Amino acid sequence: MLKPQDIVVLLKVHSLQKDEWTYSTLASTVGMSASEVHAALKRCSISRLYDAENRQVFKHALLEFLIHGLKYVYPGQPGPTSRGLPTAHSAEPLKSLLVVDPSDAYVWPDPTGEVRGQAIEPLYRSVPIAAKNDPQLYVLLSLIDAIRVGRVREQRLAQQELERRLVAS
Repeated sequence: MLKPQDIVVLLKVHSLQKDEWTYSTLASTVGMSASEVHAALKRCSISRLYDAENRQVFKHALLEFLIHGLKYVYPGQPGPTSRGLPTAHSAEPLKSLLVVDPSDAYVWPDPTGEVRGQAIEPLYRSVPIAAKNDPQLYVLLSLIDAIRVGRVREQRLAQQELERRLVAS
C-alpha cells in the first residue's frame, strides 16, 4: 500500500535524470532517510508506478493515479489560517491562470513562509523544504494540491498542467 511520501519521492525521481541520483542524494533533497526513499520506491514499483530495473517512472500510470485517485486516497482539507508556502491555486502556474481573491490563499504551514492563507496539510512533512529546494518539484506538488482541494475549474487546469509536465516531458 502506498504512503503519501511515495508520491513526493516519485515526483522527485521524475524531475531527475535516471543516472543522476542515489538513494542518499535523493533522500537529502526530499528530507527523508535513504531507507524511507528505498521503501517508497519499492512500494511504487509494486503499485506499477515505477520501474525499478530501469529507474523510470511510469508517467501515464502516475498521471492516471494523480488525477483519478490521489484526492480520494490522500484528501486535503483547508485548515486554519497560517503562515506558509503558497500551494494549489495560490502558487504558479495556476496563480497566473486564475483570478483568485488573496484571502482565499492556500499554504503549506511553514514558519519562514511569507504568505498567510488557509493551511493545507502537505503530503509529507518535508514537502515545504523539498519544494523550496526544487522549483520543478514545487510546481508538481502545488498542482497535486489543486486536485486534492481545488474546485472543479482548478482541478481541470491542474490536470492539464500535470499532463503537460509529466507525460510531455
